[in-house]
Amino acid sequence: MRGLREYRPSWLRWRFVAVPVVIWLVLTTIGAAGLLHAQHNSRERQVQLFELRVALMGDFVTSYVTDLIERERAVALAVLTGPAVSRHDFNRMVSGFGYPAAVLLDESGRVLHVAPDNPAIDGTDLTDRYAHLRTAVKQRRPAVSTVVPSAARGTPVVAFAVPFDTASGPRVFSGAIDIRHNQLSSYVSTALSLSGVRIQLVDSSGAIVAANRPLYDAIPNFTGDDPTLAAALRHQPTGRYEQDGNTWRYASEAIPGTPWRLSATVREDVLGAASADSQLAGSLALTAAAVVGLIVVAAVARSRRNRRDLQRNEAELAQRAEQLQQANAQMSDFLAMLTHDVRQPLANVVATGELVLADWEEIDQDTKHHYLRRMIHAGHRASDLVGEILTLAQLDAGALVARPVRLDIAHAAREAAGAHNTTLEQPIIVVAPDQCTALADPALLQLILGNLLGNATKYGAPPVTVTVVNDPDHVRIHVADHGEGIPEAFLPHLFDRFSRAGTGIATTKPGTGLGLYFVRQLANASGLTIDYRPNHPHGAVFDLTLPHAPPQRTAAGRDGLANGVPGIFG
Repeated sequence: MRGLREYRPSWLRWRFVAVPVVIWLVLTTIGAAGLLHAQHNSRERQVQLFELRVALMGDFVTSYVTDLIERERAVALAVLTGPAVSRHDFNRMVSGFGYPAAVLLDESGRVLHVAPDNPAIDGTDLTDRYAHLRTAVKQRRPAVSTVVPSAARGTPVVAFAVPFDTASGPRVFSGAIDIRHNQLSSYVSTALSLSGVRIQLVDSSGAIVAANRPLYDAIPNFTGDDPTLAAALRHQPTGRYEQDGNTWRYASEAIPGTPWRLSATVREDVLGAASADSQLAGSLALTAAAVVGLIVVAAVARSRRNRRDLQRNEAELAQRAEQLQQANAQMSDFLAMLTHDVRQPLANVVATGELVLADWEEIDQDTKHHYLRRMIHAGHRASDLVGEILTLAQLDAGALVARPVRLDIAHAAREAAGAHNTTLEQPIIVVAPDQCTALADPALLQLILGNLLGNATKYGAPPVTVTVVNDPDHVRIHVADHGEGIPEAFLPHLFDRFSRAGTGIATTKPGTGLGLYFVRQLANASGLTIDYRPNHPHGAVFDLTLPHAPPQRTAAGRDGLANGVPGIFG
């Protein structure tokens, strides 16, 4: 009888194992299906990320072109508006931008100055030879060229033509960059770190403007360089194609305001390699889960160790959640700026425009002018905010690179103050020696001084004073106002991103909290230092310190220094 009690039929012994085994099989099957789905989504995400990166590259090129054209216009209005432009002023502007070639035209398109110097084309009408010059002269709007031979030496360049008005009549300045040595080629060479990726910026004629590979031909042709990709781009801007037994993914972006299109292509196996490690990890994780499931079925005692693993995973998840929360907070600040500070002036423009349109016949001229001034003011505010957003994007991308030149700081301070004096009831006072030179990037210095003066006139009180001091080791610029100063509790966050004081006059003024952040970042990028101290008896003083420029000994030495230090985007 005892033997009969100990005997268990095989079906009875397996009955207790069957349920957990079935559960294990179901869970393993679901896990395998989920892994395959995740791997497919991962590959699709890599394609989307590739296309997004190409789009961001296109945005950078657009911003580069827009910024360069605006800088050309601003410097041309400051330097090239005299009745007779001197060769020295023209060469100073060309060398400040680091252009290997440039031309200044009169209102009929005739050459006033050309660099490098070429007397053979002085007075020649270039509008028939260059479409971008014809557009700038005839239509009075900025134009970007295809790849063309420069007027002076015939080297392959792309040019940026900007019309501007002077008391002596309209003029056009056009600066060119060598397609084989320029910042665009440097940027596309480092923008994507995928193995074997081919990136090129191509104009409407098929010539390559910039690429992540050396350009040897006089005017390199994209169709001859990569005919399969060129054919694919003619059908659609993104997609895939087969070449040499490989499947390639490509994406492209048109650059607004130019005859250019940016494109990039990479093999699909290289694109998928970025997620290969995660796919392998997922497969290993699924295998491990299956093994662990069998172990759990065989030995429930191992659950204690699994609980410890779960606790570690929870700690890591909590840490990552905290990091994500910090990132979300920063993104929330940025979105808040976009939704409030940018949307408000645009809404003001729309609302005022609708009001004027609805009551146009009933309101008098003075009221119309009042409403139009409100719209213009709101439009300028929106434009300034967009400029701040673009500057922030360029700073984050590391695209603002300082190119210091020997600069008259006293003149630069007066120029910055003059730009603000047109809108102020009490002008900004500039105290400076007749001439005081230092090394600085002209455009970035104007951005720094513009933000400091804007901060002083917005939050401070007159008189606002700019003082230039020529010390033995450096040059200092003091921007002082006589307002309420900076609250002491806010000083640790004075130069932080999106940071604004919570008390005082700052709470009554609109702003993004980016002005002093730009000042600190631009100063650091330029090798300058910026500090704050209270003004006495009240107010704020910002001290900008610049390094001395080396002395100029001869005229040849001065030209050599100017030509040897390229401009901002040289």
